[in-house]
Amino acid sequence: MHKNKREQYLHIQKNRTDLYFKYNLNDYHSIKITATEKISTGDYFIDGYINGNKKYYFKALINSSDNYQFNGDINYDPKTLGKLFKHEDPVNELTPNDIIKKEKLKKKDYEADPPIIWGF
Repeated sequence: MHKNKREQYLHIQKNRTDLYFKYNLNDYHSIKITATEKISTGDYFIDGYINGNKKYYFKALINSSDNYQFNGDINYDPKTLGKLFKHEDPVNELTPNDIIKKEKLKKKDYEADPPIIWGF
Protein backbone atom coordinates (compact mmCIF):
# COMPACT_ATOMS: atom_id res chain seq x y z
CA MET A 1 0.00 0.00 0.00
CA HIS A 2 1.21 3.47 -0.78
CA LYS A 3 1.69 5.57 2.31
CA ASN A 4 0.74 8.69 0.34
CA LYS A 5 -2.65 7.25 -0.65
CA ARG A 6 -3.40 6.41 3.00
CA GLU A 7 -2.31 9.87 4.14
CA GLN A 8 -4.37 11.56 1.40
CA TYR A 9 -7.46 9.54 2.33
CA LEU A 10 -7.07 10.38 6.03
CA HIS A 11 -6.51 14.06 5.18
CA ILE A 12 -9.77 14.14 3.18
CA GLN A 13 -11.71 12.39 5.96
CA LYS A 14 -10.28 14.86 8.48
CA ASN A 15 -11.46 17.70 6.21
CA ARG A 16 -14.96 16.18 6.08
CA THR A 17 -15.04 15.81 9.87
CA ASP A 18 -13.76 19.37 10.30
CA LEU A 19 -16.48 20.64 7.94
CA TYR A 20 -19.13 18.74 9.91
CA PHE A 21 -18.00 20.26 13.22
CA LYS A 22 -17.72 23.80 11.78
CA TYR A 23 -21.36 23.73 10.71
CA ASN A 24 -22.86 21.82 13.63
CA LEU A 25 -20.99 22.98 16.75
CA ASN A 26 -20.87 26.22 18.66
CA ASP A 27 -17.40 27.45 19.64
CA TYR A 28 -15.50 25.04 17.36
CA HIS A 29 -11.84 25.82 16.63
CA SER A 30 -9.78 22.74 15.78
CA ILE A 31 -9.67 18.97 15.39
CA LYS A 32 -7.03 16.43 16.44
CA ILE A 33 -7.08 12.87 15.05
CA THR A 34 -5.59 10.39 17.53
CA ALA A 35 -6.26 6.95 16.02
CA THR A 36 -7.64 5.16 12.99
CA GLU A 37 -8.76 1.57 12.66
CA LYS A 38 -10.45 -0.85 10.31
CA ILE A 39 -12.97 -3.10 12.05
CA SER A 40 -14.06 -6.65 11.18
CA THR A 41 -17.13 -5.44 9.24
CA GLY A 42 -14.85 -3.59 6.80
CA ASP A 43 -15.85 -0.19 8.16
CA TYR A 44 -13.42 2.33 9.64
CA PHE A 45 -13.24 4.43 12.78
CA ILE A 46 -11.39 7.69 13.26
CA ASP A 47 -10.88 8.78 16.87
CA GLY A 48 -10.01 12.26 18.00
CA TYR A 49 -11.01 15.33 19.95
CA ILE A 50 -11.70 19.00 19.29
CA ASN A 51 -10.48 22.36 20.53
CA GLY A 52 -7.36 20.84 22.10
CA ASN A 53 -9.51 19.35 24.87
CA LYS A 54 -9.54 15.55 25.29
CA LYS A 55 -12.88 15.68 27.10
CA TYR A 56 -14.38 16.60 23.70
CA TYR A 57 -13.50 13.21 22.22
CA PHE A 58 -15.35 11.60 19.33
CA LYS A 59 -15.34 8.40 17.28
CA ALA A 60 -16.33 8.92 13.64
CA LEU A 61 -17.64 5.98 11.60
CA ILE A 62 -16.82 5.64 7.92
CA ASN A 63 -18.76 2.88 6.18
CA SER A 64 -19.72 1.44 2.82
CA SER A 65 -23.23 2.94 2.86
CA ASP A 66 -21.58 6.38 2.48
CA ASN A 67 -19.02 5.16 -0.08
CA TYR A 68 -16.37 5.18 2.68
CA GLN A 69 -16.66 8.93 3.21
CA PHE A 70 -17.39 10.37 6.67
CA ASN A 71 -20.95 11.69 6.52
CA GLY A 72 -21.93 12.52 10.09
CA ASP A 73 -22.03 9.10 11.80
CA ILE A 74 -20.32 9.95 15.06
CA ASN A 75 -20.21 8.86 18.70
CA TYR A 76 -19.42 11.28 21.52
CA ASP A 77 -20.21 12.01 25.16
CA PRO A 78 -23.50 13.95 25.28
CA LYS A 79 -22.44 15.57 28.58
CA THR A 80 -19.32 17.17 27.11
CA LEU A 81 -19.04 17.40 23.32
CA GLY A 82 -22.80 16.93 23.01
CA LYS A 83 -23.39 20.28 24.74
CA LEU A 84 -21.60 22.12 21.92
CA PHE A 85 -23.99 20.99 19.19
CA LYS A 86 -26.22 23.72 17.76
CA HIS A 87 -29.19 21.33 17.53
CA GLU A 88 -30.39 18.94 20.23
CA ASP A 89 -31.81 16.54 17.65
CA PRO A 90 -29.17 15.01 15.32
CA VAL A 91 -31.81 14.98 12.55
CA ASN A 92 -31.28 18.75 12.27
CA GLU A 93 -27.51 18.49 11.79
CA LEU A 94 -26.00 19.05 8.36
CA THR A 95 -23.96 16.16 6.98
CA PRO A 96 -20.72 16.80 5.10
CA ASN A 97 -22.54 15.88 1.86
CA ASP A 98 -25.26 18.47 2.65
CA ILE A 99 -22.64 21.14 3.38
CA ILE A 100 -20.62 20.41 0.23
CA LYS A 101 -23.77 20.75 -1.88
CA LYS A 102 -25.11 23.82 -0.02
CA GLU A 103 -21.82 25.73 -0.16
CA LYS A 104 -20.99 24.52 -3.69
CA LEU A 105 -17.63 23.19 -2.54
CA LYS A 106 -15.43 21.16 -4.86
CA LYS A 107 -16.17 17.47 -4.31
CA LYS A 108 -12.59 16.53 -5.17
CA ASP A 109 -11.44 18.43 -2.07
CA TYR A 110 -13.74 16.36 0.13
CA GLU A 111 -13.81 12.86 -1.39
CA ALA A 112 -11.13 10.19 -1.71
CA ASP A 113 -11.05 6.45 -2.29
CA PRO A 114 -9.88 4.49 0.74
CA PRO A 115 -6.64 2.55 0.48
CA ILE A 116 -7.19 -1.09 -0.43
CA ILE A 117 -5.43 -2.27 2.72
CA TRP A 118 -5.47 -0.41 6.02
CA GLY A 119 -2.68 -1.56 8.26
CA PHE A 120 -2.80 0.91 11.10
